[in-house]
Amino acid sequence: MGALLLLEWQGGTAAAESFEWVSHTLEVQRELATVEARMSEAEASQRGYLVTANVGFLRPYGEARNDVRSRLGNLRTLVSDNSAQLRRLLIIESQSRAKFGEFDSTIKLMRDGKRDLAVSIVSTKHSDSLMTSIRSALPAMTTEEARVLRSRQRALVTEMRSADMVSIGLAAALALMLIALLVIARGAEHYRNLVTLCAWTRSVEYEGEWISFEEYLRRKFNVSATHSISPDALSQIQVGLDEPPKPDAPIVPSEELLKSAS
Repeated sequence: MGALLLLEWQGGTAAAESFEWVSHTLEVQRELATVEARMSEAEASQRGYLVTANVGFLRPYGEARNDVRSRLGNLRTLVSDNSAQLRRLLIIESQSRAKFGEFDSTIKLMRDGKRDLAVSIVSTKHSDSLMTSIRSALPAMTTEEARVLRSRQRALVTEMRSADMVSIGLAAALALMLIALLVIARGAEHYRNLVTLCAWTRSVEYEGEWISFEEYLRRKFNVSATHSISPDALSQIQVGLDEPPKPDAPIVPSEELLKSAS
């Protein structure tokens, strides 16, 4: 039972750890999807401002930029256990800094009245390639996290199945213990009902006192005893009466024989 309880504890700990890793991977996937969405939102706000000169686009741009930086920092902590994912993230982080540097510069040019120069920067192949690289790197990281998630989910299922088997073993062990206890209880009841008789005087031990069998019946069962002679004893007495007395043996009256037999 102790070994099964230890296995149950170890299995529960392993299952909890596997569940935490699954949750960890899901959080990484959510953060990556949010970064991708916020990068697109920042680009759309920047271009909306360049096209319309409406400063209302700058507020969502600033929020998206700050959110991306915060989430990239969180992702750096989350993927610190995976060196390959960390390398990919550092590249994305460097590219996002470059891209936001470009966004900031074009917005500044627009504020300075140099709209054509700002639009020409946005129209360059370098600008498009930088954003394309970020958008392709983020899904690649998401795909890798999906692979890790499947592996960790399989581990979680395995741990849960092992825990189920241990639980079944515990239930079976408890059932066997109950059966054993019932057997022991019945055996104890059997020994409790035994009566200790003196082999010489035929007296009975009852509550630490040696008493006659008749007294035992009275105390234990509240039964009074009477006396008689069984057929076997009577036949033995009759045989003794019929046998001639030995020359050296004293003659015992029949009344005394009957009294001693009784």
